Amino acid sequence: MPENRYQPLLQLVHNRAGDSFRGSVRYDADEWSVLYLRDDVATERLRDSMPSIVERAREAEPIVPQSTYDTLGETQATVELHDHAALLHFRETPTSGVIVSLDRDVAQGLGQFVNGCNAVLEKQTSSDDGND
Repeated sequence: MPENRYQPLLQLVHNRAGDSFRGSVRYDADEWSVLYLRDDVATERLRDSMPSIVERAREAEPIVPQSTYDTLGETQATVELHDHAALLHFRETPTSGVIVSLDRDVAQGLGQFVNGCNAVLEKQTSSDDGND
């Protein structure tokens, strides 16, 4: 899989996210490679974790596959919002895809919405436990 195939995507992400672009990895059924990694993210711990991360991406299933409920259409990407990063997973085929990592502040609106929802859920959980 030619790495230069992904240069337009990397350029788009860098143009939109700037220094908040943390990194990107592409994978297929047999291998994976780092397309870009910001210096402060390029740690030994991340390198050691990458095989496991890529394997989980390979195995990821959409919550709502089109074959189950076609009204939503095809899954375009999945997003994971973490305390310090937003991960976007673009599946290209059933066995290949690209993962893009951004600083969480890039997803500020989504992050604030998720924080609000989590606060409501946490309050509800503590109410259900009689801790309110």
